[in-house]
Amino acid sequence: MADEIRIGVFICDCGSNIRGVIDVPELVEFSKTLPYVVVSDEGKWTCSVDYLSRMKDLIKEHSLNRVVVAACTPRTHEPLFKRTVKEAGLNPYLLEFVSIREQASWVHMKQKEEATKKAKDLIKMAVSKAALLEEGEEIRLPVGKESVVIGGGISGIYSALSLANQGFQVTLIEREKELGGILKRLKSVKVDSKELDPKEVLQAKLNEIESNSNIKVLTGYEIKEVDGYIGNFRVKVENGSGSEEIKASTIVVATGMTERKPQRGQFLYGEDRKVLTQLELEQALKENSDGFLNDVKRVVIINCINSRNEEYGCCNMGCQISLKNAAMLKEMIPDSEIFVLYRDLTLPGSEGKIIYRLREKGIKFIRFPDDRYPIVRNDNGTLKIEVFDRIISEALNIDADLLVLTCGFKGADGIDELKGMLKVSSNSEGFLQEAHVKLGPVDFPSDGIYLCGCSRSPKGIKESVDEAMAAAMRASIPMNQGYIEAEGIIAKIDLERCNSCGLCWKRCPFSAIKVDEEKRPHVIEALCKGCGLCAADCPKRCITIVHFREDQIIAQIEAALEEEPQKKIIGFVCHWCALGGVDMAGVSRLQYPPNARLIRVMCSARVSISMIEKAFELGAAGVLVAGCEFPTCHYISGNYAAEKRVNRAKKILKKKGYDPERLWLLWCSAADGPKFADTMQRMVKELGLN
Repeated sequence: MADEIRIGVFICDCGSNIRGVIDVPELVEFSKTLPYVVVSDEGKWTCSVDYLSRMKDLIKEHSLNRVVVAACTPRTHEPLFKRTVKEAGLNPYLLEFVSIREQASWVHMKQKEEATKKAKDLIKMAVSKAALLEEGEEIRLPVGKESVVIGGGISGIYSALSLANQGFQVTLIEREKELGGILKRLKSVKVDSKELDPKEVLQAKLNEIESNSNIKVLTGYEIKEVDGYIGNFRVKVENGSGSEEIKASTIVVATGMTERKPQRGQFLYGEDRKVLTQLELEQALKENSDGFLNDVKRVVIINCINSRNEEYGCCNMGCQISLKNAAMLKEMIPDSEIFVLYRDLTLPGSEGKIIYRLREKGIKFIRFPDDRYPIVRNDNGTLKIEVFDRIISEALNIDADLLVLTCGFKGADGIDELKGMLKVSSNSEGFLQEAHVKLGPVDFPSDGIYLCGCSRSPKGIKESVDEAMAAAMRASIPMNQGYIEAEGIIAKIDLERCNSCGLCWKRCPFSAIKVDEEKRPHVIEALCKGCGLCAADCPKRCITIVHFREDQIIAQIEAALEEEPQKKIIGFVCHWCALGGVDMAGVSRLQYPPNARLIRVMCSARVSISMIEKAFELGAAGVLVAGCEFPTCHYISGNYAAEKRVNRAKKILKKKGYDPERLWLLWCSAADGPKFADTMQRMVKELGLN
């Protein structure tokens, strides 16, 4: 690469999406005045085949060795331009991508002059960073053809069979003594409006597993340790008689879910044998179908037990389960009276039609208020349920021989220990969190580990099977290819400046930093995700992150605050959820003040105290650190680390004479554009910038 820095700036009109608000020709001329810029060009659609060809020609014609693209969001289009730059002969890490559509034209549509001014700043910030960019390198890792599937429920079984049928060697691990998970406890299942016998469904799949030589089944085993990375995982398991270590290239997690049972005494649960949960009902019917219902003539079902409240959301499956079991009970006891007490009925697609059929069979539905749950008591051995019918505004009293509670679900027992071994995250209900709900619904942020079925969220058998097949297909891609190219955004450690304090390897969310016998750290590049937590923590500043070095981010801050810093807010936003919220605000055309100058980081944990201090030293009106909504984080614990660091930064700022209330924190989901826009409006108002 030539020593002289030669930057090309390519600005997109995006039809009228950008040029309809921003003066793009003015941006082109402005870009030509910036240091190191040798060419600036305008394109109507820079992502079109024709313009990408023109971009490659201009890169070669002007001997460019840095490229800035000002267009839409990097979350969707950066990979395309990276490929284009590479095809033109440049290292793809010499590209800086800046969004002037989502961050300027779409959110400042009525402030065209201010939108253009902001777009200039964003381009200047990008050029300042581009001048300091270094070449990066994709890491190619070999991937074999062995997979581990954790969990022997229906999702785990289908994933294992799908992988095995493609020729991969599969080890299926189940902590219980038998395969089947929840399915083996059910009396009936419903798939596409058809009632199926769970025993027949399960046995058919167990026969397939038994006859498949590519599948090894380990039942009664606990996962004790998971180490390594894609292509080189080591899973240690134990049972009562010993331990075993399994080598695998990929891992599929299908740990399932468990019923979140009521507390003892709640609705007389645990105190009266006639009070059961839905899953306990099905198991009782399955184990003793002849005698269990002999004396039952009146059944009451209460939905939404410990669900849809301040602590837990909708369980997704409760309404369908309660109606399925109500129909099953009516069929088994034709002359019985069955009451379904509900707050709302949430049913997908055409499932709602079943209510009319059940009413025709005599099943009664009573809707009670959200804040007035039924009261259950035992009167001389008879269950008495008092419920307020909100339709007729009257309290009703029902005697029951059987009370069935429709409870929510939570992640499988032991999921906290397992997620720690896998270095993945879960939500407050114990369900594992995917890399991205739309872009990576069965992927974890860690390469080579996938999830499916009820380990991700409550769902029925069809959805569980669909996700199981999807996870198996995702796992098969690197195993079929034989290798994976990992992202080159990784940590680098300058050992000459390192004092071996140990913070980096102790705090790394992915255990990507190891120490040798002399306590000197080194990065396992295959495990590093480039979140930057270690670099921000390092007291000696001897850790850098490729493409997100401290000096590169400082250069962006300096460029943003070169003019009128007292009117500007420096915002550090994580690439995943926070930037997704920014993008959603843009897509939704939510209008907010144009004061913010946003700097993308891979994780909020990358934001060091020195970056925050630099912004205030240069006169910024305020600083915003924005990351993923708790408890999720694409880097497991990155937002937790960011929160602690920001709290420390506030104390330091106060000692240095800055108002700590000018430093804000925002936790934002990728779908919450209104939250980001509202934060901008409140921040501008409270900082006195409007």
